[in-house]
Amino acid sequence: MIQRIQSIFFLLASIFSLIIIFCFPILSKDGEFLYLSNGFNYLRLLIFISAFLSFFAIFQFRNRNRQRLISSFSRLMITIFYILILLLYREDNNLEIGVFLYIVPFLLLFLASYFIKKDDKLIKGSDRIR
Repeated sequence: MIQRIQSIFFLLASIFSLIIIFCFPILSKDGEFLYLSNGFNYLRLLIFISAFLSFFAIFQFRNRNRQRLISSFSRLMITIFYILILLLYREDNNLEIGVFLYIVPFLLLFLASYFIKKDDKLIKGSDRIR
């Protein structure tokens, strides 16, 4: 069902990911702020994929295993984003607030997976009683 708590977490993760792309700087170089929306095509693509998968997972409520898989893949995209930021751009740039704010969608996706697992246990427990 769409009204479950994990659907809210998926929606919030998707919205926060898109807001951070356009509103918060990720790097600064010589006092100039760099945003994901003004370059960084591959990094932006990873975050768009993560946001799309988070939104897509809302409508996969009939298949909880698929939802958990989509959530894990979306978290993987955010993790790859962090690795690329740290490996490619850390040397000559300073990290800004936008990089650290991507922890919020990551945690929201983690919470969504937790509540999907909790629903799965509840349903298996009710099937056992029958």
